[in-house]
Amino acid sequence: MPSPKPNEQKEEYLQRFMGDSESKSSFPDESQRYAVCESKWEESKMSALEKYNRAFANPKRISFDYDETLTQAKEIARRWIAKGAEVYIISARHDKQGMMKTAQELGIPASRVYATGSNKSKIEIIQKLKIDKHYDNNPDVIKQIGVHGELWINK
Repeated sequence: MPSPKPNEQKEEYLQRFMGDSESKSSFPDESQRYAVCESKWEESKMSALEKYNRAFANPKRISFDYDETLTQAKEIARRWIAKGAEVYIISARHDKQGMMKTAQELGIPASRVYATGSNKSKIEIIQKLKIDKHYDNNPDVIKQIGVHGELWINK
């Protein structure tokens, strides 16, 4: 399906989208196709800040790996907490004691801190808890949890 091009006028995009064969196939109902087109147009015009703020709009279950992830992403965790999200620490560490100071600093209850002992167990806990988004610096973990994972690279 087509996306708006830089400097394309709304009417030009509307005609291109509504006539596109993939758009027609995916959305045979013209009013639904028009609504999708409008949504794609509006999203393309949002500023980077608006997109960032929208990403934090809906409280969810969010988890962070600890080492080299939460240790660097505390501000992101604070923002999720401020939005009402349930924030968890889920690490492959064997003991959660070393993570408790950070958990207390962020206001994460001990019941939401997991030391799983392995990445395999970490993935199982993420799935069991129905985590909506998990931040981790391990690409293999992200690959295994799919759309619910976000790779953390010292940002």
